[in-house]
Amino acid sequence: MKTLRNGFRNPPPAYRSAPFWSWNDRLEPAELARQIRDMKAHGMGGFFMHSRDGLETVYMSPEWLECVREAVRVAREEGMHAWLYDEDRWPSGSAGGLVAARGGDAFRAKIVTCEATAERPEPADDLLALYLANVEGNTLRALRRVALDADAAPAEGEVWLALRREIAAPSERFNNESYTDNLNPDAVAAFLDITYEAYRQEVGDDFGMPDSGAAVPGIFTDEPNMYASQVASGRDALPWTDALPGVFRERRGYDLLDALPWLFFEGEGAAKARHDYWWTATERFVGAYSQQLGEWCEAHGLAFTGHYLYEQEMGLGIQRSGAIMPHMRHEHVPGIDILTEQNHENLTIKQCASVANQFGRRWVLSETYGCSSWEFTFEGQKWVGDWQYVMGVNLRCQHLALYSIRGCRKRDYPPAFSYQTTWWKYNGVVEDYFARLGWVTSAGRAVRDVLVLHPMSTGWTIVGHSEESVALANHYSERLNDFARTVLATHYDYDLGDEMIMAEEAAVEGESLRVGQAAYRVVVLPPEKHTLLASTVDLLERFLEAGGAVIAVAPTPTMIEGRPDERAADLFHRKGVVVLGDQGGLQAALEAHLPRRVSLRTVAGQEAATVLYMQRALEDGGHAYMLFNGDRENGYDLDMSLEGSGRLEAWDPLTAEIRALPAEVSDGQLRFRAHLGPAGSALHVVDPAGEPAVAEPQPIRDIMRYGRGLRGTY
Repeated sequence: MKTLRNGFRNPPPAYRSAPFWSWNDRLEPAELARQIRDMKAHGMGGFFMHSRDGLETVYMSPEWLECVREAVRVAREEGMHAWLYDEDRWPSGSAGGLVAARGGDAFRAKIVTCEATAERPEPADDLLALYLANVEGNTLRALRRVALDADAAPAEGEVWLALRREIAAPSERFNNESYTDNLNPDAVAAFLDITYEAYRQEVGDDFGMPDSGAAVPGIFTDEPNMYASQVASGRDALPWTDALPGVFRERRGYDLLDALPWLFFEGEGAAKARHDYWWTATERFVGAYSQQLGEWCEAHGLAFTGHYLYEQEMGLGIQRSGAIMPHMRHEHVPGIDILTEQNHENLTIKQCASVANQFGRRWVLSETYGCSSWEFTFEGQKWVGDWQYVMGVNLRCQHLALYSIRGCRKRDYPPAFSYQTTWWKYNGVVEDYFARLGWVTSAGRAVRDVLVLHPMSTGWTIVGHSEESVALANHYSERLNDFARTVLATHYDYDLGDEMIMAEEAAVEGESLRVGQAAYRVVVLPPEKHTLLASTVDLLERFLEAGGAVIAVAPTPTMIEGRPDERAADLFHRKGVVVLGDQGGLQAALEAHLPRRVSLRTVAGQEAATVLYMQRALEDGGHAYMLFNGDRENGYDLDMSLEGSGRLEAWDPLTAEIRALPAEVSDGQLRFRAHLGPAGSALHVVDPAGEPAVAEPQPIRDIMRYGRGLRGTY
């Protein structure tokens, strides 16, 4: 507890923000040094050296690397963190086009395209497969594959389908090169060599994890993806790499090209084909890119961090990454991107915070506040930031600090967090606040008894190439986000369980289901989760046999790995399973299976749905709690009950003041009443060695806020 108190009063630099520092002009080492010292003087703990539009110093040139060395030198002197960024602008993987230039077409991004024609396509090097098909609208009624050299003719009502391999078109975004084939591990190895290895040679002596005191704690990868949307032919397209058919046959046991047309058309074969295609593409992308980069960073003492594209939209996210959480497991500092002034994307944060909890990652980073405009206020910073911190984030990477605002540079998705703003002299107040908050909310371990199964595999069955299928999955993820908010409102905190991760990292221990380092007592299946991996069915059967509890909200799964299977339906008739008709009964079902650790009730006796909490179990047996009211318009008087015994304290991250709070101690719970204002937050710590505070007489107006005309002390 002494260490926690001392760190709260003076948080280490690792808990202070590190903004994206936009290197967006002709860079001068002396000016870089001045701005670094200015950031420190205004409360920041570090920065990410980020190439942006407007850069006039050539990326990865000797001049660029000289500037990186100087920034690291000054950061070392000032006790700050100089984080690396692995790309020329974004998305990551191309090294500003240098990867494709090195490897040619082998390293350039690829897509598979589909076209339907009345005439047989002419033989060509890019032709992967031919089919004769009966197509009605966008529905495939019948399909037969035709050998490329076969003598075949269409029957009545049939058309030719041709699948072709296409190289992604060049783009100004990648300095007139193509994007990189991130499904090709050799292309990613070239990216490592051009970027990561180059930085190791320049500043590798300063590499060290964020808590090591080293000047260069990590490197950020930004929105890498497996789908290059630059399709020169204009045909319908999906991600591709030359090794994919072989990988697919090895892992799924059949020929990908036999099934691939179902990703371009609807029909009875679509769900299974799509499920297996995206499952395999995800495995390939994770292994080729995120795992390879993460292992390199691990070997060189560097924290791998960053975020992936479209974390909040399932359909688009599947097309770009396949699944998000399996990538995050390879990050030492899992990260997300929260754009605009909002507190809507609960799923985005929960995905990341869950992986961090399951793999024992201390930090969760958020690239945050982008696109919130130059008018963004301190209150907005606190509201958006508090919401993220109570959900599990503990390190802000503000978007963005500007080296220059000359010309159009000032329009680079503001606000700016740098010396050009009118409020800059007050920035340290906000920095101190979030550093103290992050210090406490990263102490110990998160207490989460509930595991909610992530339905990404259901999204795989939906998404093909069409905008309609992507939109269906996006709408589904929006309903899932609403369900995530519903579970939060019960005040039973939870993690998300990714089925790919669980297939490798989950086990049943006693009556708990463990994923990595985290154990859960209840598993919840969200509504509309239509399919499960076979490994998940096996795991849930063992969990139920051991006395575990499963709560499923209808409709429940009927498929295993994208194909109807009675075993999936039978699972929900087993002992230990509760099936709810809708999510309205979720709180009661959880209360029937789990004793409450936390209750935050309004004076009407209901759990306050807009108030979120985080509970941390501290090493000395104490507890830390963060509370946050997401309602910007209304405050609430709350009857609180928090797990723990001892001295209840209020820790103010704005002032570093610590004061005792009187509370009733009963059955291992501390009960008290408090007010949480609009967009308000509070930090409470339970010291198990401390004596409970004694309540002093208070003016009744501070206790009974709904009384009229009562004054004085009673």
